[in-house]
Formats: sequence, structure tokens, C-alpha cells
Amino acid sequence: MLRVPILDWRPFKKKESLHGDARWATESDIRKAGLRSKTGVLLGRDKKGMLIAGGTQHVLMFAPTGSGKGVSTVIPNLLMYEGSVIVHDIKLENFNLTSGWRNKKMGNDVFCWCPADPNGLSHCYNPLDWVSSKPGQMVDDVQKIANLLMPEQDFWVNEARSLFMGVVLYLIATPDKITSFGEVVRTMRSDDVTYNLAVALDTMGDKIHPVGYMNIAAFLQKAEKERSGVISTMNSSLELWANPLIDSATATSDFDFSQMKRNKTSVFVGLTPDNLVRLRPLMQVFYQQAVEKFCKALPKDDEPHSVLFLLDEFPTLGKLEVVKDAIAFTRAYRAHFLLITQSPEQMTAIYEQPGMLSFFANCSYRLTFAANDMETANLISQMVGNKTVVQESLNKPKFLDFNPAARSLHVSDTQRALLLPQEVMMLPSDDQILLVEANYPIRSKKIRYYKEKFFTKRLLSPTFVPTQEPFDPKKYAEDRLKEAQEQEEQQKVMESIESGVVEEDGTSMSEEERQEYVDNSQSNYENDLKSSTEGNHSGDLDNEDDSDVEEDLEDEEDLEDEEDLGDEDDLEDEDDLEDEDDLEDEDDLEDEDDFDDEDDFDDEDDEDDFDDEEDEEDEGDSEDDLEDEALEDTEDSDSNTRKSSQFD
Repeated sequence: MLRVPILDWRPFKKKESLHGDARWATESDIRKAGLRSKTGVLLGRDKKGMLIAGGTQHVLMFAPTGSGKGVSTVIPNLLMYEGSVIVHDIKLENFNLTSGWRNKKMGNDVFCWCPADPNGLSHCYNPLDWVSSKPGQMVDDVQKIANLLMPEQDFWVNEARSLFMGVVLYLIATPDKITSFGEVVRTMRSDDVTYNLAVALDTMGDKIHPVGYMNIAAFLQKAEKERSGVISTMNSSLELWANPLIDSATATSDFDFSQMKRNKTSVFVGLTPDNLVRLRPLMQVFYQQAVEKFCKALPKDDEPHSVLFLLDEFPTLGKLEVVKDAIAFTRAYRAHFLLITQSPEQMTAIYEQPGMLSFFANCSYRLTFAANDMETANLISQMVGNKTVVQESLNKPKFLDFNPAARSLHVSDTQRALLLPQEVMMLPSDDQILLVEANYPIRSKKIRYYKEKFFTKRLLSPTFVPTQEPFDPKKYAEDRLKEAQEQEEQQKVMESIESGVVEEDGTSMSEEERQEYVDNSQSNYENDLKSSTEGNHSGDLDNEDDSDVEEDLEDEEDLEDEEDLGDEDDLEDEDDLEDEDDLEDEDDLEDEDDFDDEDDFDDEDDEDDFDDEEDEEDEGDSEDDLEDEALEDTEDSDSNTRKSSQFD
């Protein structure tokens, strides 16, 4: 049998890549990566438009100093991003350029928290305002703050943390004292802190949280020298809040993290370069509380907005363990990060290699400009990938190359980086590299907001920032006392409204209006009925003296007006409603002479209805006859009894 070899000839078979198939992304790849969204984080542009990442993926950006990260990424995003933002704004340039647009056109509540501003221009944020009111959670919240402010684990620091917890829990239980770091400092630097804390336990012991009571009691039981060491350690840890500027900027809170998914909010955290290290403990408390608030519960139906942490110069905040851990799961809570650093080495120096790799792994987008160091360039080159290229080599004699047969051409596949390290360092100033998770790298262009009318027309004047005065504990105590008095007065007004003494608008009820209110109560109606059968006045009329009666008689025109007559429906009880047909017929109207007073005798319009009373000689006799007739008719009709009681 003749066997014919089968040749593996498939012209459309994709050639195998021996060394890699890295290439630049196409338009199809870009759309697959979700970078043509209408809203989201702006990451650059290419020939076909802007690259906008929808969703809540994290972004890690490497940009050396002076490379234009602010004008190309930070400011354009603040002029476009639709959700809430928290911005680490070192020079307040971002606030000055973008806060006006975010407030006036995007509907954001804008706050600028700048605790060390020399002129006191800042909104306020007090970390202790967000300590839970639940006893168990309260201790946990204070412990987290204490650990951030005093992280060391030696003896004195441990004792200082314990005392700090006790003092904070004591302040929470004291209504006339503000719960703030500044108040903790004032408490610990008082003339005789030991005596003052002892008095606090004696007078407020039953109101202080048991853990706080126990910690203060343990401090008081120490020897004098040991107490002095604990106080010194604690005061040195809280030295920052001895500054009046920082004390006033952290005494109260103007914004609430828990509302940022419900209402669009922009919070700019302003710092100057000279305060970065000094304010680092406060910044760590701020960002830890923000992340924890956003990750307490999954977003509800009334929380439609996402929150973007735009942290420029992220390493300057120090090691934020909460961010390193939370970056793995905050997307589920509709919170995401845009972290900007100068180089991977800067991140590694703070978070070490495992921490740096964690940020790389959890950021779906990694954006880089031209590198200015070889380590960063090598890392970016490796992340872009390698491609397979064809390499040709020609062999020929060095001398007297007259014989073509002596020549040989060798063709082989070899490896080449899609972007060599030196090419990374020599990127044009307008170019950038965007590395996308599970996709090909994108070579794109930077955005310069000042060159595009789309952005320049959005540059509006910054929003107003209040000036904080130095915090005055005495004024605060007076304000709290005044507030308590106003609440007490308001409570009395509400009770009076419920009891019918005053109306809801705060005006006093007249005698007639109060009588109507009392008569509408079933219990008071029974009392009125009993009093009527005994010949006495009912309700509040029992207390009227003869002078009041004479004044009422003199004011006969007021008693005869249409308003009194129009209120008869309100004065009728259930029995009157049942007998409504009997009261409305003409016979009952003709019998009104049984319970009308002298005012009705003087009414000329009703003369025909009261012909039987024309022979009365004086008002005193008429009043006695009317009372006798009203008492006689009480047993005959509940309706006549009610009206007799009113007119008497």
C-alpha cells in the first residue's frame, strides 16, 4: 500500500507565540475593558474620545513630581465625577478650581476641612462625634481612636491609652462638656487633674460607662510618680490639640460620612506641606473613620451615589492599614479609590513588598507616566509584557565574498519587550500607559484641562469657607444650658397643647375655646352633666366670679356673634348628634326660651322667639328665672342641658 504523508499545512492557523503576544489595545479591546462609559473615573483620551472607567474599580497611578498628574487626572475628574468625593488636597488647588462647579452645577454639598489653616478658614470635623451611643460599640470606637493616636506598646503608652478611654467616656456622659480632643487636653492639663477626676467619679459615677469608670479608678489608685508618668505620656500624645486652630476645627462636625451615599457631598481635606507629618495622626483617624462608615452596611435603595477617595500623594498619609485591608472589599459598598504616588518604591517603603503587591492586585487600572528611575521603568516594562519577533541573521565570509553559496541566512523567533525600560523613561510628555486588568495595555494621551474648553468653562469661583473662632468652653457650656432651657420650655408648650391650655401656634386659648376643648372630652362631659344637675357651672366656668359674669353680660355683642352660633356643632355630644333632627326642627328652636340668657332678650332679631320674656322687669330677676328654668329642663333633654350650661 502506498502511504502518502499528510502535511500540516493550515494557512489560517494562528501562529504560536513562543515568547509572548503583547500588543497595544485596539478599539475593541478598549470597549471590552469598559472604558467608553458616560460617567466614572476619567483616565485619559485617545483618537476616538475620552477613556472613562465606569463602575467602582480602583485606580493606582504612578506619576513623578512635575509630570502633570493634577492638570491631567485630578482636576478633570473633579470637574466630571458624578458621585461624592473625599479629596486629599495638599495645596488646596483642587478646592479653589473645582468646588464652585461641584456645588453650583453638580449639586454637591461642599466642605473644606483645613484644620491648620493660619486664618482659621475651615469647616469642622470632630472624630469623637461619631463614637457610637451603644455601650458595647462605644468602647470599641474609642479604642480604635486611642490605638491610632498612641500606637506604641510600651508600659506608659498602654496606661495612657487606658486613661484616654476613661476621660473620653467621662466626657460623653457629661452634658455640659463638649466631647472633643481639645476638651480631653483641657481636662488633663487642669490645675489638679487627680482631684478633678476623683470628683467626677463621685458625682457622675453612675452615668459614666463602666469601662471608663474602671479606667479612671485604676489611674487614681496608682502612686503619685506613676500617675505623673501616665499624664505626661498622654499629654505628649495629644500635644497637637493644644493648638487653638486645630482645637476649634475639631470641636464639632459639619458633615456626616453616613450621608455621602444619600446626598452628593465633596469633602476637601486641605493641608500644607509643612503640616503633613504633624497632622498625620489626625489624618489617619479621619480616613479610618470614613472607610469604616462606608463599609458598615451595603448600600440601600435611598443611597444611590458612589464615593471616590481621590488621594493625591497617598504615601504622605503614612501607613493606613484600614485602606490596605479595605481595598479588597470596598467596591461592594460602592466606595473606590484613586491612589496617586510618585513611584512603586515610595509605596513599598511604607507598606513593604506584600502590601505593595496587595495594592497592585486589587487595582483594576494602573496608570503611569514617564518614569524617572530605572526600577519603576523595569516594573512597567514587565507589566506591559513581551512580544515575539522574527530575528534574521546573515552569515558570510569576512573576506573575498565571491561565492554566494558561502552565505547563509538564519531566521528565528525571539523575545522583545513591547516597551523597553528606556522607552518607558523616554515617553513623550503627553503620553501615558494604562494597564487594564485582563486586557492589553493602552497607550493614550494625557488630558490638559486648561487646553480644553470642555473643562475651562467649568472653572467657577470657590465656595464659601467659614472662619473658626478659638473654642471657648465657658460659652459652649452657656449655650448648652440655654439650649436645654429652650427644650424644656418647648416641652411645656407641647404639654400645654395636649392639655388644651394653648393652641399649636403658641397662643393662649380664650375661655370659650378652652370650654370647647374640655366639653369635647367624654370624661369632662360627664363632670359637666353632674355639675349641671346640681345647679353649678361646669368645667372651667365653676371658677368664674361675679365680676366675670358681669363682664360677660356687658359683652353681649361678642356672645351674640356668628362665631359662637357656628360652633354649636362642636359643642354637641353623641346624644345631641343622635337627636339632630329634633334639635333642628322649628319646635325646638321655639323652645330656646328655656335656656337663653339676658343677651338673647336684648337681641332685637330674636324678639318674636322670646315673647314670653318681655314682661321681665330687671336683668337680675331674668337671670334667676333662666337658671331655674334651665335646671328644670335638665332632666328632659341632654341637648338643653348642654346649652343651658354654656349660656349660664
